[in-house]
Amino acid sequence: MSFEPFIALRFLKAKRRIGLISIISFISILGISIGVAALIIVLSVFNGFNSFAIKQLIGFDPHLRITSTTEATFDADDLISTLEIPDMVSATPFIEGRSAIIHEGITQVAEIRGVQRGALQHGHAYPPLDLNPLNSEDKPIILGSLLANQLRTGIGAQVSIISRRGLELALTQVAQPTTISVNVASTFSLNQEYDAYVAFTDLQTARELFDLPEGEMGIEIRLQDHQQAEPIAAGLSRSLGSSYRVETWQDLHRDLYGAMQLERWAAFAILMLIIVVAVFNVLGSLTMTVIEKQRDIGVLKAMGASDRGILRIFLYEGGLIGLLGTAIGLVLGIGICLLQQEIGFYKLDTASYLLPTLPVEMHLWDILLIAFISLVLATFAAIYPARRAARVYPAEAIRWE
Repeated sequence: MSFEPFIALRFLKAKRRIGLISIISFISILGISIGVAALIIVLSVFNGFNSFAIKQLIGFDPHLRITSTTEATFDADDLISTLEIPDMVSATPFIEGRSAIIHEGITQVAEIRGVQRGALQHGHAYPPLDLNPLNSEDKPIILGSLLANQLRTGIGAQVSIISRRGLELALTQVAQPTTISVNVASTFSLNQEYDAYVAFTDLQTARELFDLPEGEMGIEIRLQDHQQAEPIAAGLSRSLGSSYRVETWQDLHRDLYGAMQLERWAAFAILMLIIVVAVFNVLGSLTMTVIEKQRDIGVLKAMGASDRGILRIFLYEGGLIGLLGTAIGLVLGIGICLLQQEIGFYKLDTASYLLPTLPVEMHLWDILLIAFISLVLATFAAIYPARRAARVYPAEAIRWE
């Protein structure tokens, strides 16, 4: 060990003539520890909720969606046959729009999405659904659980949907709206946004409902790895040109995804203030240490220590305080997160949440970033007292002491 780290460690462990310095140093270490632990825990909780939300979204919505920018409909099968997408699991044409569903005098507006009957039956494009067997002549509909409750209906019941042409006739003439009768094949439960406003049917029924004689509105694509959606979408946009719009699962929920990221970084910035306050304590304790150790600094300089060596002593001391506080904080934060992952001691109300326990997901880069910032701030806090110590004149320091 060179003499600078050795002296810094001795200064840190030495008994203080001014007890307040030791108290401030202890508070500095404690503040850094609490700040680091709080950052790790809070960011891990945000990561857990974000991952759960993303899994819910991509488990229901497509990873990629292709729609036309020039026409309302197009031949989706022809376009699918030309697509060359690595690791593609499925490509399903769809038709969607808003309409009103009626059952026993109750009317609810819903987003109705038509997909191929095979995808509807076997869950190729969406999470597998427990469907009743679909007869070829049936017009099926799958309702969100909240939507089914609002309509007071269930599996096997028959409901009516107002067709686009029927709605236009009802609005422009004195006539009853034309409706299409469909059978409730199943219900699904995902989250309130989907469960209350979304319903599925097959392409033929959707085409009749929205008065589309041919073609589809777009293609929904699922990949083996949803993280590859962005680069694949960029490649598809280049190959398809401006006639088609290619959106990823992030584009479909851009506001929600952006809000989750904003909340995460806002929490990071707010909790970082705990470390910043602790770092100011480091500055104060080191400044008081310089004042107390005037004679020792003078003796070191008289023995041949350079200004740069004295500077490094106090930078090392600030770094040691930061290292100790950061290490304790890492152990606390990671330990609590591991306990929550293994034991799940913090429970959630399943009546309000879809998860039984608080989700926690630690990311290595988060931990490394927090540790790096903590160490850098503690070291920077030592710059002022270190430079002040380096400017001490040995003759004056020894004479007055």
